[in-house]
Amino acid sequence: MKTELQLIRDLYRYNSKGRQGYLRKIWQLPPKQRYRDRGASFPSLVDIYMHILDAYRWWFIKVYAKTDFEEYPLGTRYSLAQARRETRKVDRLLDDFLRGLQAKDLDRRVTIPGRSRERLTVRTMLVHMIEEELQHKGELNALLWQLDVDAPVLGYDD
Repeated sequence: MKTELQLIRDLYRYNSKGRQGYLRKIWQLPPKQRYRDRGASFPSLVDIYMHILDAYRWWFIKVYAKTDFEEYPLGTRYSLAQARRETRKVDRLLDDFLRGLQAKDLDRRVTIPGRSRERLTVRTMLVHMIEEELQHKGELNALLWQLDVDAPVLGYDD
């Protein structure tokens, strides 16, 4: 039976693999469709995708490592090469973090910047980010379907 930490690592690998499908699908679209404001949680398909990466950066760099970083600006017309590069950086960040994580670290607490009284466990942070990405992938699915584009499908056991 898998440990909790093994399951978390597996889910992060699953999300990383799934991100590749969205990266391909979004950048296969004509630029007009890719960058158009769709009135969603973030304006365009590209903005939503880059927000997924930014959310990881915020939680793992700003919250966990307590280091400032610049968020990806909304409305930027990222090329496929730029998006791939940023995706690889986030994947490396997550891989390095998870590789060094031990079961006892899951109970360690982090403080949310600007909310000094709001502390949560590393476990909660990790599970929140699984949910965060899946939420935005569902949003991307709906927007792709509105364009008559099949969303990438990846089963957990794949």
